[in-house]
Amino acid sequence: MEEEESHGSSALVVAALAVVGVVAVGVPVAGVAGLALVADLQASAGGCTSSTVVSGEGSGEGVVNVPHGWGPLVEEAAGTAGLPVSVVAAQLEAESDWNPDAGSPAGAAGIAQFMPATWAAYGDGGDVTDPAAAIPAYGRYMAALRDQVKEVAGDDPEKLVRLTLAAYNAGPGAVVQHQGVPPFAETQRYVETILEKAQVEFSPGCEAPPGGRGWDGDLGEGEWTTPLPGGTVTSGYGGRALTGVPGWANQHVGVDIATPGAGSGPGGVVVAPTDLRITGFNEPDGCVIAKENGDDPDFGFAFCHLDSHRVQTGQQLSRGEVIGTEGNRGRFGMATHLHLEVYAPGAPEVVFPYEGFNLDPAPILREKGAWPA
Repeated sequence: MEEEESHGSSALVVAALAVVGVVAVGVPVAGVAGLALVADLQASAGGCTSSTVVSGEGSGEGVVNVPHGWGPLVEEAAGTAGLPVSVVAAQLEAESDWNPDAGSPAGAAGIAQFMPATWAAYGDGGDVTDPAAAIPAYGRYMAALRDQVKEVAGDDPEKLVRLTLAAYNAGPGAVVQHQGVPPFAETQRYVETILEKAQVEFSPGCEAPPGGRGWDGDLGEGEWTTPLPGGTVTSGYGGRALTGVPGWANQHVGVDIATPGAGSGPGGVVVAPTDLRITGFNEPDGCVIAKENGDDPDFGFAFCHLDSHRVQTGQQLSRGEVIGTEGNRGRFGMATHLHLEVYAPGAPEVVFPYEGFNLDPAPILREKGAWPA
């Protein structure tokens, strides 16, 4: 376990470096008053806009927030392309903001931003500025890209979605050359932006699309709550380009959430996002380690850099009950924040990063209604 503890601690360097300079104010809250504050703040939490759809927009079950009655066209194109309909809607919005007359200095035109040669190949003689022609043509083009990268994806449908988007941005040749999403910052941002937009803006239930899921199994019933009510996300999951740190430190294996305002003092109250049982601690880095408790998939959690905690091993918490207070405890200097990690079902009762169980918390928290506002 000595080696595991070392890995768990070192992983948190990334969290520390990511939030240096975050400014925040918070007062530790305990007892009934603390729970009342949690309830008030939870009411304002959330990260999706799909619940604000205007009646009549979109096409109903598969996608929301598609304007101008183009929902059926988008769903048909998604079927042609073999892509999730929310991803198709997100990509069209990202390319043109739903403007049929959109153009670029490079010569791209229309709602799907076709270059002239590509339109000649897939437009079937239609008008590139006519959505009734351009959206189906987009479906045909994305289907062709999908076929060209399918071998690289193998039998992984999640990977195939990501590679098809990457092929649109960087070209299928680059995907084949690199046997995955090419290591181009623009392409990697493009893929993540489309998948996030698909979940947050175009999914009826804020469900992460294939390719954007932190975990591809059933999330189970029951909504969660935000682990740091009133907090904002300051650093996401995945690769980054920090300087002066070991190579492994540029792979952030959780998300950082901070209460706006408190510098390096005790911050806000940290609560159980769902029913939990406490399984252990990483004391040097202020981490409470827990497992989901109940009928859901039994995710694991680590709540790190806490200023203090008020739980013990074996204790069972209901959703919204207090775990501790946000802080900056750790072996490295940092501003006050919560570093949250989520581990796949099947992880050990006490698990550390880089053991193969880490999941991106963002898609899971969004789908469960617990992403910080």
